[in-house]
Amino acid sequence: MARILFILSSADELVLTDDQHIATGFWAQEFIPPYEAFRQAGHTVDIATPKGRAAVLDALCLAPEFHLDDPNRPARLAAALAALPDWRRPLSAAALAGQGQIYDAVFFPGGHGPVVDLADDAAVGRLVSRNHAAGGLIGAICHGPAGLLPARAGGQWLFRGQRMTCFSPEEERLAGLADRLPWLLADRLADLGAELSFAPPGQAHVVHDRQLFTGQNPASAGGLAQAMIAALSGLGL
Repeated sequence: MARILFILSSADELVLTDDQHIATGFWAQEFIPPYEAFRQAGHTVDIATPKGRAAVLDALCLAPEFHLDDPNRPARLAAALAALPDWRRPLSAAALAGQGQIYDAVFFPGGHGPVVDLADDAAVGRLVSRNHAAGGLIGAICHGPAGLLPARAGGQWLFRGQRMTCFSPEEERLAGLADRLPWLLADRLADLGAELSFAPPGQAHVVHDRQLFTGQNPASAGGLAQAMIAALSGLGL
């Protein structure tokens, strides 16, 4: 079975261009379903944050308006979070990078938190690059691909020229933040050479290119996890 590392955000606020500070963190719907899917498939999952501080849940992710398709989902997510203490006592990505730890897969849940504390984290970049070089899979969903930004190989961005997706600019606009964010994740990825594709807002969209697996939004969480589980099985894990 595979060893998988989830890297969560421990950022608790996002500063907008109008100097407003808004609460942020990770998005439960992009963390719990993939986590449970990997565990149910028999894999071992570790959880880390950049410096080993407790991960921060964006409380907004449990608001009913984000779960109109399944009104019972917030209660299920809250119960799963309460039963899973590891996200409050995570490993340190910096320490793992220093120790040369290798995992079969690294996974980045979303929420706006990753654009605050993962996008420029050198240790996270080293973890991604090292595990990728060892043949590991890399998964990221929604704003989770911010964790891919610091990964380098041979002086270039590790994923230059690869197909991927993330939370789309149109989805940012519909969320009311597109004109207030310091930068758009899709723009940063495209500037580095990503070949981005998007489905209509809110629709599931998963993109697989070589060792990289990405999902556009919360609706993509299940499909993304299943695609990675199938790939791990193909590797004999």
